[in-house]
Order: sequence, then C-alpha cells, then structure tokens
Amino acid sequence: MKLTSILLLLSVLALSASAHEVSMFYCGFGENFCGQSAIDDVHQDSSFVILAFVNTNYDGSVTIDDANFPTEHVNQWQSSGKKVIISVGGQNGNWENVFASQPNIDNFVDSLYEITSQYNLDGVDLDIENYATPPITVSKAIIQLKEALGSKLLI
Repeated sequence: MKLTSILLLLSVLALSASAHEVSMFYCGFGENFCGQSAIDDVHQDSSFVILAFVNTNYDGSVTIDDANFPTEHVNQWQSSGKKVIISVGGQNGNWENVFASQPNIDNFVDSLYEITSQYNLDGVDLDIENYATPPITVSKAIIQLKEALGSKLLI
C-alpha cells in the first residue's frame, strides 16, 4: 500500500510539476529519521526539498545527524534552483520539550539558526503534530524563530 501511494504521488507530481510548485521530502540522512531515501530520489521539477527530520532534545534544542547529512545533494539541488529546508518534528518530534519553557524555546531557535547557517539552508519546516501547549506559546515560538532566521529564510 505504501509503495502504491508513493508511486501514485510521484505520477501526479510528474504530470503537474511544470504548472505548480512542488515540495518533496528527502528522508534518508540518518537512521533516526524517516529513512526512506537512500539516493537522490527528488523529482527534477521539485521547487522545494524538505529534509526530514531533525530530532528534538530534552532541553528544546534540535540535533541533526552530521555524519549522514546529504551535503552533495543539497548543493546540487540548490544549484538547480531548488529551495532546501530542514524539517523539525515528524515521527521523532517531541514538542512538549520544545515548548516546556522559554529557555527551551531559546535553545530550539538557537539550534535551528545554527543548522540553517552551517548547512546554508533556505529555511525550516515545522511538522508540529502532538502537543498540549497553549497556542499562544506555540505562536510566540514561531515568531521568535522567524525573527532569528530573518526575512530571507522560509518557515
């Protein structure tokens, strides 16, 4: 079923990529992530590549698997005009840790700023799924992240 869904999605993307902006997840730069992409399987007409996922830590910060980061692919995608963004959350996202306190939110923002700077990424995707935090805390964290990243990077 999963393979059928992926093939159907790729077929739809291939037919409509020229008329629309297309985002593709690249899942495979670490075993703790979604682990599906072993090669550059991003469609050539994709506008955005979303690298999935960085892990959230107890102190709110996020970490990336540096050893398996697809630097060569990122450089190739960006040189072909694609925007490459890092995704937080997904299967390993623990948003309660991120939103637990202001120092945790600060750690979250600081670590994402460092990752986007270190790898010259074009922004951040927030895959916020499960949390029991007041929405005002979540929105303030997103605003703080946007201010840290500046107007040139995407959220």
